[in-house]
Amino acid sequence: MTQLSRRGFLAAAGTVSVGALTACGSNSSGSSSDAVELTVMAWADAGQAERYEQEFATFTEKNPDIAVSLEWMDVGSYQDKLNTLFAAGDPPDVMFMVGRWLGEYATRGVLADLSGSDQLDFSTMNSGLLLQGQYQGAQYAVPTGSTAIAMIYNTRIVADAGLELPDDRTWTWADYAEFNAEIYDATGVHGAGFYVPWLPTITQYTRQHGQDLFTTDGTLGVSAETITEYFQLITDMRSTGAFAPPGSLEDNGTSVEQSPLGRDFIASQIIPSNTFGDYNSVMGGDLVLRRLPGETEGPRPGYTVTPTLLWCQAEASEHPEQAARLIDFLTNDPDSFAARSTLLGVPINAEVAEQVSTGLDEDAQEFVDFTVALQEEELAPYEMEPAGAGEVQNILVSLSTEVEFERMSPQQAGEEFMSQAGAALEDAG
Repeated sequence: MTQLSRRGFLAAAGTVSVGALTACGSNSSGSSSDAVELTVMAWADAGQAERYEQEFATFTEKNPDIAVSLEWMDVGSYQDKLNTLFAAGDPPDVMFMVGRWLGEYATRGVLADLSGSDQLDFSTMNSGLLLQGQYQGAQYAVPTGSTAIAMIYNTRIVADAGLELPDDRTWTWADYAEFNAEIYDATGVHGAGFYVPWLPTITQYTRQHGQDLFTTDGTLGVSAETITEYFQLITDMRSTGAFAPPGSLEDNGTSVEQSPLGRDFIASQIIPSNTFGDYNSVMGGDLVLRRLPGETEGPRPGYTVTPTLLWCQAEASEHPEQAARLIDFLTNDPDSFAARSTLLGVPINAEVAEQVSTGLDEDAQEFVDFTVALQEEELAPYEMEPAGAGEVQNILVSLSTEVEFERMSPQQAGEEFMSQAGAALEDAG
């Protein structure tokens, strides 16, 4: 196993999304009876929640005047619950956020601007990643770590098909479609199956075409033709068995064991690369990380290295200093990574990243190597999601379903996307 060099790991300290599985719970770290209590809301499965609890227990040992209560749930119910709490005027003090929601919540005025906090040491953090926690010049979020999306393949199924994985640095989307069809013809297992409307995948596909899904002024930068081509690719793959059939895939937080990948219904999937270890441990070590196709066939590569998730603080928090102190601990204290390691991405503090690099298991090392290799390349600047990006995601979900069940053609979906998404961004603007 190739170990990451000190220079390489420090380069990575500046580049993921946690795998969300079904479950829900609430627990509180112990502290003195007169301690201030912070609430933290996150999506996780039971195992991940336990790791976060260990971090919070360490925090309260170092800060006995603060207790931390964690509420965790599956990703499918997370935003609805968060919106309900904000509407009721009782939001969590600290919470998970994703980039496509940041502008929306910042525009509402419900997130705290952290830039003036004397509890956070921003000087230790990767400046490029910190920019991706900003909206209109204010620092509303701190990245949990860095990552990039990746393809995972089940090597056992590929071997059963009598095939070898293509070179992922040069393969095209046509190569990808053909390879997955060959897997299906040889084994009856659909070669591919991923969440079609996922913004990171569509963003990368768009960038490969020399476009940006969103522009710097918060409008659409993609063409109807590119969106049409994306939906047509999936439609054509379904027709050959290369892609899982309609109704067989849902982004609903199913556990890895129960997922189409875990049941050998599909041979590959697109994931946040930081979750590779969670998948591979369940799959018995049969998985490998690969780059997405299409990186060399268009005007430019589509890859970008982004925050895995974001830590945000509620503007309405009654304990803003303590909440900011917790975020600083989760970012700048090596002890906060003892339980989660690289689960939430490569640490954005270079010194912490160097310490975390010691003793990584093989899967975590593979993720870090994957991320570092991307970060060392010249990638086009990444345009952050504007206010309204969350609604654009919802529009993609709806249109993808219409195409999936043949109620709409890919061309119609492309045209509808431009109309509906453009209006959503204008309304949010």
